[in-house]
Amino acid sequence: MKNTEENVPRYDLPVDFVVDNSIDGSILNFYKQFPCKIKAGVFALCLQGELKARINLNEITARPNDFAIVIPGSFFQILSASPDAKVAIIAFSSQFINNANFWKLITTNLSAILKHPVLSIRADQANFISNAITTIKQAVESLPQLIDSENIKSTLNLFYKILKAVYEQTYKHSDEKQPREFQVLGEFLKLLFEHYHTERKVSYYADAVNLTQSHFCATVKKATGKTAQEIIREMIITDAKTQLKNTDAKINKIASSLGFSSSAFNRYFAEYVNMTPLEYRNS
Repeated sequence: MKNTEENVPRYDLPVDFVVDNSIDGSILNFYKQFPCKIKAGVFALCLQGELKARINLNEITARPNDFAIVIPGSFFQILSASPDAKVAIIAFSSQFINNANFWKLITTNLSAILKHPVLSIRADQANFISNAITTIKQAVESLPQLIDSENIKSTLNLFYKILKAVYEQTYKHSDEKQPREFQVLGEFLKLLFEHYHTERKVSYYADAVNLTQSHFCATVKKATGKTAQEIIREMIITDAKTQLKNTDAKINKIASSLGFSSSAFNRYFAEYVNMTPLEYRNS
């Protein structure tokens, strides 16, 4: 695979997956001009140097042996990369992730991932991940006949299991805790990432997961400590804040992208942020 800006997905991937173990600082800095809502799912390992980025509203700094995941639907922007920066990635298209049922796999650790998209891992763990990415890249280049949909699905599953092990080691999560609640939460969050810009009613999501609204709300509350309406609102406000800070889009365009009229968006944003969208942009 050539070392060009095509190695890093801007929004989504036109193929099932890409893999590269030598994305350098020049490529990373090229992408500073492309803040985006990324549809692909990306696993990344910092090999050397330093990378600063924003994932949703979290500003992160990645250094050697830092392992990151950008889940589909995230707002992502590279802020800076040192000249010697080098990153290894494996990324999967949104279509492939949906077909592979990734959202159900990731449910147990989703809340930790959203709060902590980057983890510092041990050198031996980083070496394992780096070697795995290098091996997959070599297979793509030398034995492309091995790269069929089942093997790609197995690769996605492998990286999920690596991620899961690291998060559970760090945050002591367990698959045995509240399995039904987390299953519903995963279904809800997947739907929310896809539809929050047009669907703001809790009833829509309750119907979509085949639960009564009261049962759905109680289940989400038990899993997260937040109401479903709070989670919907946080997603909308996060999108709005990200667009206001990271783009030059006009406020009426941002409002439209989130399913609001300009006046309704101003009221909604001010109610929960205590300032108007323009005040927030200029703050």
